[in-house]
Amino acid sequence: MLNTMNFITRHLINFFVGFAAFIIAGINLAGAAILLAIPISIALYYVSNKLALTIQKGKRSKELGITPSEYSHIEEQIKQAKQLIQSLSQQYIRVRSIRSFKLILEMSKLSKRIVNIVQKNPSKFYAVEDFFYAHLPSAVELTNKYTLLSNEQVTGTEIHLALEDTRKTLKDLHVTMEDDLKSALASDIENLRIELDFAKLSNEKRKERLKIGGEE
Repeated sequence: MLNTMNFITRHLINFFVGFAAFIIAGINLAGAAILLAIPISIALYYVSNKLALTIQKGKRSKELGITPSEYSHIEEQIKQAKQLIQSLSQQYIRVRSIRSFKLILEMSKLSKRIVNIVQKNPSKFYAVEDFFYAHLPSAVELTNKYTLLSNEQVTGTEIHLALEDTRKTLKDLHVTMEDDLKSALASDIENLRIELDFAKLSNEKRKERLKIGGEE
């Protein structure tokens, strides 16, 4: 959830720490002991990376108004969601009907959009908690069962009804995910409306001033 600049900065610092440790160890060690300079520098690079990452995450969580533990929890939920989306994406190429293919494909796209939004702004996680905890896992589980049933060379009313029921539930989940996306975007839309209202008010005041100035 940290940006590219955080990554580059962190590893540049780690590189210089590790390199400095290698030089210092090389100067102070002699003979065969000089070989210890390499593992020492690698160990310091690792420790420096962990420390820098902790500091960056702490700073970022403070900016977002959440605790470091909340930040770590959200980060883990995003990681799990990406794995579930990968599983979901693998399923839509296994279904046998075009409408089911389109449905699962759209659910996959919606899921990616929601995860990307939360990844950019982790505080939005709390607006779409149900997506991470229930909706996405349910979609993956149902899709797996649906593709399994649809690929079985078995005919009969019972199988047909089970497929139709699963497809209907997946459609309902698709609608629910659309609502999740709306929830994730709700604060952005509200902020946009506020900015538009402010811009309109400022424009009206400017026109009023020009009108008064013209009458004078």
